[in-house]
Amino acid sequence: MKHNITRDDDAVSAAVATVLLFGGVVSIIGLMLVSMLPIIEELEGSIERDDMSAQMMVLAQQTEVLSEHGMPGDSTEVTLIPLDGSLSWDNTRGGMWYSSTWLDDTTFRMKGILDFDDVVEIKHPESKTTAICYDDLRLGPTRPFYYSIPEWVDTLSISAQQGLAAPLGPIKIKLVAAQSTVEIIELPIGESHIVDSTTHTDLKLESNHELKILAYSGQGGAIMATPDKPNKLDHTGRSWNIPLPSGDAIIQVVSKEANQITSTVNGVETRHIVSDNGDSRVGTHWTTTLSSIEPTILAISSSAPSRVMVITETSANSGIVNLRSNSGSFIGTEFLAPQLPGYLEITNPTESTATATWKGGGISVDGLSTELIAWPPVGVSGAPLIDIDIDVMINWYNNDSNTVGLGASLVPAADTGFSSGKEHMFTTRNSNLLDKISTQIAGYSSTWNYTGSTTFNHSSSYANQFYQFPADAGVHQIKVIDDHPLRVFRVSGNSGLVEIIHDGAERCLGIDTTASGWITTELPWESMSGRSELQILTSWSAGTHPSSYSANLIASNGRTDYTTVASAWIFHISRLTYEFTSSITGMEVAYSSGAVLTNHPEFLPTVLKQPNDRSGPGPRFASTIPALNPTSDSTVGAGVMELDIELAYRESLASEIAYEIRRGWYSPYGAAIANSGASGLDESLDWTVYPGNLNLLTDYVGWVPDPSIGTSEAVWHTNGDPIQFSLQLSSLDVTMTEAVE
Repeated sequence: MKHNITRDDDAVSAAVATVLLFGGVVSIIGLMLVSMLPIIEELEGSIERDDMSAQMMVLAQQTEVLSEHGMPGDSTEVTLIPLDGSLSWDNTRGGMWYSSTWLDDTTFRMKGILDFDDVVEIKHPESKTTAICYDDLRLGPTRPFYYSIPEWVDTLSISAQQGLAAPLGPIKIKLVAAQSTVEIIELPIGESHIVDSTTHTDLKLESNHELKILAYSGQGGAIMATPDKPNKLDHTGRSWNIPLPSGDAIIQVVSKEANQITSTVNGVETRHIVSDNGDSRVGTHWTTTLSSIEPTILAISSSAPSRVMVITETSANSGIVNLRSNSGSFIGTEFLAPQLPGYLEITNPTESTATATWKGGGISVDGLSTELIAWPPVGVSGAPLIDIDIDVMINWYNNDSNTVGLGASLVPAADTGFSSGKEHMFTTRNSNLLDKISTQIAGYSSTWNYTGSTTFNHSSSYANQFYQFPADAGVHQIKVIDDHPLRVFRVSGNSGLVEIIHDGAERCLGIDTTASGWITTELPWESMSGRSELQILTSWSAGTHPSSYSANLIASNGRTDYTTVASAWIFHISRLTYEFTSSITGMEVAYSSGAVLTNHPEFLPTVLKQPNDRSGPGPRFASTIPALNPTSDSTVGAGVMELDIELAYRESLASEIAYEIRRGWYSPYGAAIANSGASGLDESLDWTVYPGNLNLLTDYVGWVPDPSIGTSEAVWHTNGDPIQFSLQLSSLDVTMTEAVE
């Protein structure tokens, strides 16, 4: 059979054209898909952002309720369900700060406070800046309080520091001697504990909560007890919880006003009314003697701002008390002295002659010298008020005429007026090398000089904080040559009493500068600039760099150069971050200190929820900072995550009348928070006519971005009215685990 095969060129052409057309269509579709992929990814990113934003809002609402209304031990649970992204903790890029001033027509600004180095810039142009004092807040569950104990101390009387909402369970205290743990103490709230320190060398206490510690040798001595919550302006208080050893103790409460005093010992409460005699140069006082077989806690509350003196050596031959001036520092021009028999020593750290007067008497004190006065003055029945024309220091001795100067005390710094500094000058009155001087570093490293019965230089470090040496009677001077400040203790005789503060507390630097611009100061801790996150976390735990800290500005108020005119609180707070990929990488939704933030789309910082604050009625402002602190066993990842959030404690940082309140935020969201917080400012006619001029802004109350520094900082504006300012910190321990189905 024969087949005829013919070529149909038209059919071949049609087939080839069909294939090419199909290939072209496929190519066009492919190109369309490639061009649409960023749009698809952006839509997916929008879904990711919206979904996690809603979940973060729930987290913010839950933490807000817990931090403002909860009590220690209260907890809440939140479940976060990621889509394609992952949850993690950002420990070093989250942070914010508040500042406030305590005097009218006063400003206080800071720069470089969250960048991990040891340089901080401050600005206070209205008066002379005398000093600045820093306190490590030890914020977070892995950052214990450390208390280093001087060699001369025999016994410690310990209790928990009282706060707005203290922990529920017992406080864990680790006793470390020569860098080895020798004992772990579980101390219930409201109870005291005695530690014999003579059996240990190089003793340090490590506690998960702040402590109140009285340290004494022999029969003890005398102290001016620190209030549970000292007033920022004058350091007076209204409540005290003091761990007393067994035996007798004399308690005196002094105030400038009439007073109602409530004292509680061993569950027995008594009340006392002290009336004012109407004399402006004499304050009120109440004195009692307590006797206890066992160590106990003395609780005192007063209706008026007061000071409390405690004497555990009742035989009147040992005890030295540094009196605080009415401006709050140990150096000043007005003091309320005790109504107790003994001696008063006035030290003039300046080169000019000082004149001190009180009701019925007075004395002149030459420059760089001291004068001793029998106390109290004859014919004065109340607590005498002492006025001086220049700044001086005053000590009260619980001694008779034959033993003046016996006891132990902290020596205030002459350059700062507080417990630490770079210059110390004092006089001891006992010969035959009866005196001991003990220095403790209030920083990370220090080289200093001693001039007195001998002269020498010495270097101290954070690892070797103390240096003790004998000294004969006479004038002693200690000056820091390089680096960080010191605390100085003097011990005369075999008995003495001091109050121990934690190693990161009250590190003060003398400035003594009047400037309209920025002043560069050092942060007295080790610089962690450029270090890894692990190194930073380790330094926070060890106390070599503060995770969060407060700053108190010491400046002139017109009468004295040593008064606290402003304060600031700076927080490195971990932020919870949800990271996902959109058309570009690096997108996130974050929860940080009460705010919900995102940089989607395209790295545009956006505030989804403002941080918590309350205002009104009237010129009032209150804020509670929820500080989420991940525990060491928290996990991260992309699975379904369950957050168990527990309120560890709530602390009142300030509750005072303030005149200027500022808030700053860590970048990149600082500008967005400052601007979004001032959303109502656009409706102000004054701001439209006079942009950037706070003095002429009269039709608006609220946050105003500060144009002179940058929009990452904002001022709470109230038309010049004093502000009832309340600031609280709630420490929230959070454990994040992956849900197991």
